[in-house]
Amino acid sequence: MATDPNLTDPNFWPEYLEQHRDPTNRALHVAGTLSAVALLGVGLARRDWRALVAAPLVGYGAAWLGHFLVERNRPKTLDAPLASLAADVRMAGLAVTGQLAREYRRYGIPDRPGLVIRRHPPSAPALERVAPDETRGS
Repeated sequence: MATDPNLTDPNFWPEYLEQHRDPTNRALHVAGTLSAVALLGVGLARRDWRALVAAPLVGYGAAWLGHFLVERNRPKTLDAPLASLAADVRMAGLAVTGQLAREYRRYGIPDRPGLVIRRHPPSAPALERVAPDETRGS
């Protein structure tokens, strides 16, 4: 069985985060992932094939709605299915534990559309001070 080369690509996770900047898209992903895990658990526990079949439909259905209707981009699942699945689980775990925003900051990626993070060189101060207009020379 061939493995997904994106599983070991260090750029995959930041690219994945970049494609999931909209909070609604992330919420759909997390809800879909957690629902799929629950359906897998129920399906295995009860030996119910319907829950097992529903798991990927619910999980990917919610995620793809987020991509096509909210974020308006192409799901990474189409290019890298295993790495995308692993990233979905990772994102859900970080979201549930309240650490997802920190992950976005770690990579310098705005965690919602329309935000721009201005990067400074490491030697520059993190914040710039700007004098009010009335104190500037004319």
